[in-house]
Amino acid sequence: MEPLMDELRHEEEGIMRADRALKKIEREQEKMARKIFWEKQRYIRNSIEYAAKERGKQEGRIEGRQEGSMARQEEIARKALAEGASIEFVQKITGLSDEEIKKLR
Repeated sequence: MEPLMDELRHEEEGIMRADRALKKIEREQEKMARKIFWEKQRYIRNSIEYAAKERGKQEGRIEGRQEGSMARQEEIARKALAEGASIEFVQKITGLSDEEIKKLR
């Protein structure tokens, strides 16, 4: 059947034009499908990168808050120790361990 179709395509100018037009349309559809595929891949990659950056920012904020809180507790401990407070009292008000407080002396 295919050889007969090929023969008709070559013999009939109208069929030949229609066949070329159809092939052109198919090529354009394939190009469009590839373009959509790669745009979707880029969108997915960008979404993943954006989510990772946001997650990193959030983790950085949390870590910064923790470091700031620790620095504040150490500052309070230093001031309390400078005023003559006992290690036990400094532990109660700051939540720092014996070792951490002794390092601050």
